[in-house]
Amino acid sequence: MGNQQQILKLTKTKQFKPNSVIVITGASSGIGRELALQYATRGVKLMLAARSEEELQQVCALCEQLGSRAHYKITDVSKEEDCKQLIEETVRIYNRIDIVVLNAGVNAHSFFEEFKDLSVFKKIMDVNFYGYVYCTKYALPHIRKSSGQFVVMSSISGEIGLPYRVSYCSSKFAVTGFFEALRTELEDFNVAITIVCPPSVRTPMRDHDLLKKHSPKDESEDRISISECVSMILDAADRRARKIFFPFKAYMSVYVRPIFPDFVDKRLKQKAKL
Repeated sequence: MGNQQQILKLTKTKQFKPNSVIVITGASSGIGRELALQYATRGVKLMLAARSEEELQQVCALCEQLGSRAHYKITDVSKEEDCKQLIEETVRIYNRIDIVVLNAGVNAHSFFEEFKDLSVFKKIMDVNFYGYVYCTKYALPHIRKSSGQFVVMSSISGEIGLPYRVSYCSSKFAVTGFFEALRTELEDFNVAITIVCPPSVRTPMRDHDLLKKHSPKDESEDRISISECVSMILDAADRRARKIFFPFKAYMSVYVRPIFPDFVDKRLKQKAKL
């Protein structure tokens, strides 16, 4: 991980603004929860979004203990109206938005031929892709006004097609394409879009697989901890980096694959133990 951190330090200087207003989706557990807690230590103003009110209340209380103002909004990001209300409520309370962290997500492990119900594909796209689009649509005028930032949780699965993750890969490829295109449209407005592409992370999302199935890869020693992942996200966000991959071998896989596609694909299949 040190190599990737060095790359980031050579490319950007930190630009984090104290007292920022930050919206985090998927904030009740996993990466979103840890991001909220880490941001809270900086004394920021938080709006936390997820579907579980009980868990959101707990995270908000912890954030306030750490020195941050924190509010929450029960939000199903697959519903456009929920996303609209989330942004409106944030602006009503704080009068602005500086950073939106798009983190909510679901997964489904299966070979494509084994999908019995393609509505699972729609559910994954509704949450992982359209949930990001809806929030971005309503937050963008405020982010432009503040010269703010979108921190976008994509995945290495949004750069390389991985076996047993066809639905998840589809959603993350869509996310990456959308935000890379949007970045070009916003280049004259000082709006940062930071796309984060981590590898497998030890998060509760794996306990909520829509098909209740898991890949052998899920128990791999290559999975990184939530704290490791969040450390890299914060570093990239503070520097308003364009895109990061980590650990370093994931970064290498993305850039080596166009040169040696057969070799990389074979290695990925072997690592997935399929």
